[in-house]
Amino acid sequence: MKKRLLTVALAAVLALSLAACTGGSKSGNSSSEVEKKEDGTIVLRSCFAVGMTGAVNNFAIEKGLYKAEGIEFENTAAQSNDAVLSLISRGEIDVADGDPSTYIPGINNGVPAKLVGNMWRYSGCYWLLAGNDVQDIKDLKGKKVGTASASGGMRLSVLKMLESAGLSEDDVTLVANGTYQEAYASFTSGEVDATIIHNPYVALAESEGTGHAIGRAWDYIPDYYTGTVIASDDMIKNHPDELQKFVTAYYKVHEEVKNEYFDEFIAWAAKEMNTSEEVMRSAVESEKDVWLDYPVIPVDRVENTLTILNEYGWLTDKIDNLDSIIDNQFAEKAAKELNMTDPYADTTEEK
Repeated sequence: MKKRLLTVALAAVLALSLAACTGGSKSGNSSSEVEKKEDGTIVLRSCFAVGMTGAVNNFAIEKGLYKAEGIEFENTAAQSNDAVLSLISRGEIDVADGDPSTYIPGINNGVPAKLVGNMWRYSGCYWLLAGNDVQDIKDLKGKKVGTASASGGMRLSVLKMLESAGLSEDDVTLVANGTYQEAYASFTSGEVDATIIHNPYVALAESEGTGHAIGRAWDYIPDYYTGTVIASDDMIKNHPDELQKFVTAYYKVHEEVKNEYFDEFIAWAAKEMNTSEEVMRSAVESEKDVWLDYPVIPVDRVENTLTILNEYGWLTDKIDNLDSIIDNQFAEKAAKELNMTDPYADTTEEK
């Protein structure tokens, strides 16, 4: 019954998002011009993630690394991944990043966009943070657990982690408690006993002695695809050169931050997220194993994700043609130009 309710809820959100699109001045299927400045700089309309998920990208923008590549952004803030789909459908943005668990069903239901690359990390950088009286996942039985939202990769991570300890959603009380500061506040106030959350809040809790990590999501569902870059069909069809410029730059600037501006990034991120540099450095270092910056979307990982989405009722249709949701041509060119190789290639071959 709970799976059915989640399916209905997701369908309702998508329906509302798509219905709202009819009031926009542009259609997601119409052609729009990409602004070009006199010096050749292109201006893309974007909606990028915030918090730790979007930290490297937003630092690169502020640092001027994209500007050096001839790209600027008119960025729109969105409160959710569903809101991003609505912006794409209304023709108001060209590119975005976020959660494939929301974007894939949306695209399958008619949102005019495709996945065109991986986020700088796409292996589920979510942590299960618990109070000091909880030592293991099995100790969550009978307790309240924050899932961020009613669907999506973060909730799924909670369910999979519970399953690893022989628990189901019936053994706990699941609470859609938001993300980032909102989720952390619900934890520190005692509204939930544990929560799925991004860093730096795990590192912060551990430094303050208010809680500790009892699991990393990517250790439990390593093949789940959790971070993607999407582009509107208009950009793909009518502005491929500009889109290619962005996709290549995305990975180039992320590598620059990792290798040339790391200490400066830590200081910037600590200020942005109101933590000490020591806490921020600990948070970033604990996730460096999944800071991959590899462009090409792993089809096998997407297929596994689709299987899981179907299993939980969050995707009711079977998608047999991945070309309907993925366009890897830009990522493949970026990987070749930047001389990047698949970090999971050896693992894939062993399988």
